[in-house]
Amino acid sequence: MLPGSAQAVLHGASNNVNAVQEVPVLDATLKRIDDIANTDVEMQGPLSEQSTIIVVDTNVLLEFLDVLQTFVSEIERHGLPVLLIIPGVVIYELDSQKNRDGLSWFARRASTWLLSKVKERRTVKGQALEETCKASRNWKKKEPGEELGMDRTNDSLILDCCQYFFRRGRTFLCSKDKILAVEAESAGIPTIFPHRGSFCSRDIAYAVFGQATAKMFSGYYPVYSNESMERDVPTATPDEDGMDVDDDSAVAQVVRPSHALDLLHLQVIEYFSLLLLDMVGVVGHGEVQKFGGGDVGSRHAPSYARKHIMFWTASDCVEYLDSKKRCPRSSPRVEVFLTKPYEGRGARRGQDWSRRDWEVALGTLAAIGEQWEAGSAIRDSMPAVLFHVSRIFSMPMRPTGL
Repeated sequence: MLPGSAQAVLHGASNNVNAVQEVPVLDATLKRIDDIANTDVEMQGPLSEQSTIIVVDTNVLLEFLDVLQTFVSEIERHGLPVLLIIPGVVIYELDSQKNRDGLSWFARRASTWLLSKVKERRTVKGQALEETCKASRNWKKKEPGEELGMDRTNDSLILDCCQYFFRRGRTFLCSKDKILAVEAESAGIPTIFPHRGSFCSRDIAYAVFGQATAKMFSGYYPVYSNESMERDVPTATPDEDGMDVDDDSAVAQVVRPSHALDLLHLQVIEYFSLLLLDMVGVVGHGEVQKFGGGDVGSRHAPSYARKHIMFWTASDCVEYLDSKKRCPRSSPRVEVFLTKPYEGRGARRGQDWSRRDWEVALGTLAAIGEQWEAGSAIRDSMPAVLFHVSRIFSMPMRPTGL
């Protein structure tokens, strides 16, 4: 759930109790998530008795996406039976944030990551229309006596989603909404509440699996958020149950950046790499799926032709697109700017690029998006990321370093 007027995204429904709630038209990315949720029969099948469901609220996707990404990658690596469920109304709440200054960047990142994971049909799934406790078997349909368009409407729909899956197996709600959390707990559904700035993958694992298994999950590390320049980096402290979240961990400790420009740069690389991959999939049709099979025709074939598309970097994507239609050039080159620090020639940290470098590279990336109809998501995302670039450079800068 989101605070204020943004939460009532399902509104204006007919007084007819048989009417389906009138909802906004979703943008292309979110519509694809919604479509997959309602057409993927395999992911709608019975849950295994060992599966754990975590229903995720909008506020967690917006503020703690990086934590969810880490948690999902770690449950996949350890082969643990966990499924993240995204309620249908959360998809619409994300859509309502995609053009809001400050939140647009985080909403678009969440939408793009969700689509990439939902398409994998593995650990993240959207709520299907019939996955509801409503008698109508359609979560969008108004029930007798239900008041639509009220502030708590979306909360009730998220709670309904939780109750549906709770009846089918072990289910948690992950939300920052205190009222919704109380309602869920009152219904017997345990909650995962990100009550501190150092919320991390290990906190989710601790709530779901307990302390022993949680040691296999990552602790806190800084990420870019709206608060990145307004607070000190939290230090890990023992939680209320006495678990020291940093000691005796089975996860290797990695030195991570904390500078706002470095953190934003990592998000930019991850986000636009996903969009470029999606764009290549449309432009290349079936051709790109043939790459990486061992038969590239020549030892002089481009590097991208020698690996499967799932392993392509942003540089591979730009090189492939350039082979189809000459891409705009700039200094710095887009493919270098979108390479993780020190992982390629000329690649560097976000703080090592000047403001002009940021603006030129992103402007060139937008121009590449303009060349293709499939590049609309890249073009539409530029105001969202440039808002944060401008915000960081307009503030007194921290010393360089980690």
